Amino acid sequence: MPAQTSATVHVLPDGPTIIAPLGAKLSDVLVEAGLSLAMDCGGKGLCGRCLVWVEGAVSAVEPEEAKQIDPALLARGHRLACQARVAGELNVRLPEPERLDAKAWRIEGDEDGPPAMTEPALTGIDLHLPAPSLQDPRSDQRRLEDALAAAGRPEARLDDPLAAGQLSRLAREAGWRLRAVLRGRRVVGVGPWGQPALGLAVDLGSTKLAAYLCDMENGAILAAKGMLNPQASFGADVVTRLQRAIAKPDDGRRLTAMIRQAIDDLAGEMTRQAGVERQRVMAMSLVGNSVMTHLFLGLPLAQLAAPPFVACLDQPLDLPAERLGLRLAPGALVHLPPLVGGFVGSDNVAMIMGAGLDGAERCRLGLDIGTNTEVTLSVPGRDKPLLIASAPSGPTFEGAHLSAGMRAMAGAIHRVGVEGGRLAVQTIDGSPPAGVCGSGVIDAVAELNRHGLINKLGHLDRGHPLVRVDGTGARFVLAGADQSAHGAEVAISQADIGQVQLAKAAIRAAGQTLLALAGLSESDLEEVVLAGSFGSNFGVENAKAMGLIPDVAGAVYRQVGNAAGVGARWALLDMASRRRALAIPAKAQYVELTGESRFNGLFARNLAFPALADRSVQAQAL
Repeated sequence: MPAQTSATVHVLPDGPTIIAPLGAKLSDVLVEAGLSLAMDCGGKGLCGRCLVWVEGAVSAVEPEEAKQIDPALLARGHRLACQARVAGELNVRLPEPERLDAKAWRIEGDEDGPPAMTEPALTGIDLHLPAPSLQDPRSDQRRLEDALAAAGRPEARLDDPLAAGQLSRLAREAGWRLRAVLRGRRVVGVGPWGQPALGLAVDLGSTKLAAYLCDMENGAILAAKGMLNPQASFGADVVTRLQRAIAKPDDGRRLTAMIRQAIDDLAGEMTRQAGVERQRVMAMSLVGNSVMTHLFLGLPLAQLAAPPFVACLDQPLDLPAERLGLRLAPGALVHLPPLVGGFVGSDNVAMIMGAGLDGAERCRLGLDIGTNTEVTLSVPGRDKPLLIASAPSGPTFEGAHLSAGMRAMAGAIHRVGVEGGRLAVQTIDGSPPAGVCGSGVIDAVAELNRHGLINKLGHLDRGHPLVRVDGTGARFVLAGADQSAHGAEVAISQADIGQVQLAKAAIRAAGQTLLALAGLSESDLEEVVLAGSFGSNFGVENAKAMGLIPDVAGAVYRQVGNAAGVGARWALLDMASRRRALAIPAKAQYVELTGESRFNGLFARNLAFPALADRSVQAQAL
């Protein structure tokens, strides 16, 4: 009898049954089956995020894996999917899907409404065409073009076979009453009489996608939705995904397919939510950093992974949606604005537009904080008034690489304060704490610094009653095991504080480097603009107190929400906005921080915390 080479993996409660090779990593089996796992470390067994419950034949627990799992959970059958291997038939239960909090993630769009569309990207014209007959056997194409000429658009042409096929079907279904949709002189599609064409704007982030379904005639948002980027199964940060895609081309193709499928799924969900046909989506825009857009397009990546970090393409693109696997209107085009350089992509261009940083009437610093933080300095009077850099801040403020870190989801501690001398925490939805997200980390570290529970080097006061010390090191307890959602304490560890120091030092040093290149200092700043879902949710005063952002007397601090999403919408709707986006890289001086010697010195200096001390946190457990 031949030796057994595979086994059955049952995903409970109602997931697929998978035939897996013996010895395969459980994470590979699950991801290849189309299931999503959070693996911030890229499957190296370092982050502990891919925790699953396993029953059956599975490999033994190795010491390094055991370090990442709470002993109580380990005893109940929990394993890291990236470390456990299939040894025979087994059952697996994945964690509950993370529930995105729309308010915390700021996906709803700006409050100022759409741009003034001086040159709409699409225009619609209602037409009543004569039906064909033996006496009038003109082609459907000629019939439409003649009707457009009679309506004052003699230059209009239908030259896309996909749009022509849509015309032939819809015209006969609708009794020859329809709306022609034009981009300039080109007919890109047809739709129902009196119904405006729709468009989809997508902000493709490393952690999440934010998408907006818009009316192409008046710019109104018909639906807004966000979702976690499914590529997180291959690492929380773009560098990890980039390295994975280069080392394993099949994984690169899988990353491309994942993100295209996610966007296509979002389009379907949003059109259903708005009660409209998917075929009415006749345009799309997409912004993202250089790695995200290269993965979306399936472009070569090796040249992005090493100095001088060169993009394959950096100019605007307009590509058929159908070629990208997106089921929109047959003639729909996907517009991608230009990149700046290196890892600074079209999302930075869109953020600059959405936040108005390209109008250099004052000295402003813009921060779009994420796994790579885009730092933009706007300086009046320079030939190139925008200085731009990408700070290697890592995913710490997305909750990754922290012992109790999580994204801004239900159960995440997002506010930490001291009230009446006692520590007080607040979760996003008021439920028991399950972990701590980026804004909660900033609050916690700021309070630790403010009350002298860490010194300037970030070392915890091990003598304080809320600081626990054991074989794993020191940690400050935010919520005890009896008060958490999972029966384990939620704490900020000494190692977590070190991760915060690295992230805040990179961001602060990047801004100081750009200021130095412009012959300025932080005291010259008149405005600090904080963009993105994270930048719009943390407490500004606490971010100053722990040294993440500059503390400048008299400066205006403005939290602008998802400015990249706003810019993506403008690029979707208005051709003048597309020209504005194209002009931004020409106004910009891109600074590669790895080539700036002063950055390393500033980075080392910013690792320290500001000297603040007012011990008042009482030793009372929560």
